[in-house]
Amino acid sequence: MTQFVLKGVTQPWVVELRSGANRLGRDSTNDFPISDVSVSGFHCEIIVSQSSATVRDLGSTNGTFIDGEPIHERAIRSRQTLRLGSAELRLESEIPQVTIPTLSLPQAVIQTYLLDGKAACLNHPGRGATQQCTRCEHLFCGDCVRVLGLEGGQSMIFCPVCTAQCEPMTEKAIGAAQRQRGEKPSFFGRLTKKLSLAFKRKP
Repeated sequence: MTQFVLKGVTQPWVVELRSGANRLGRDSTNDFPISDVSVSGFHCEIIVSQSSATVRDLGSTNGTFIDGEPIHERAIRSRQTLRLGSAELRLESEIPQVTIPTLSLPQAVIQTYLLDGKAACLNHPGRGATQQCTRCEHLFCGDCVRVLGLEGGQSMIFCPVCTAQCEPMTEKAIGAAQRQRGEKPSFFGRLTKKLSLAFKRKP
C-alpha cells in the first residue's frame, strides 16, 4: 500500500492520505480541515487505492485544480500540485514500480559416455564415473567428490553439486545409464548378474 502525502506549497501543511476517501475542506469535521477562507466547507475528496489517488471536487465555490487545470474528477500523480481555492498542496509520494527479475531456467544435464560405453564424469567427460549422488543422481569421478574422513579410518563421500551423500557406482547404476543411452548391458554385466542369481539360490 502506497502512503500518499500532500505537502503545502506556500504553507506548512502535511496531509498523510489513507486508503479510501479522504475529505478536505474548511469545516472541522473533514478528515483534513484547511483553515483558509478561499476553501469551501467541504471542498474535495481524494480517493486512495493501492496504486493511485483520484481527486473529486465536491461542488466547491472556488474550484479544485490540478497543475492549474480545473477538474471535477481526475487522478493525481506524484509531484503534481493540487489547488483548493488559494491553498496549494503537492503530492510528494512516489508510486513504487515493481520489477520482476527474469530468472534463467537451469539447463538440463546431458550425460556423456566414454568410447567403451562407460558413463563419464559430469565435470570431466574424458574420465569414467565412479560415484553417484543419492539425491541428484549425477555421476562423478573420484577427483570431483568431497571426502570426509571419520574416526576409525572410515570416510563419507559427498556430491559437489547438492552436497548429498554419494555411493560407489553399482552394476545397477551402470545398467541404468546404458539403458538411458539405448545400449544393451555388456557381457560382463550379464555374467555378473547370472553369477549373483546363482549364489542367491537356495541349496
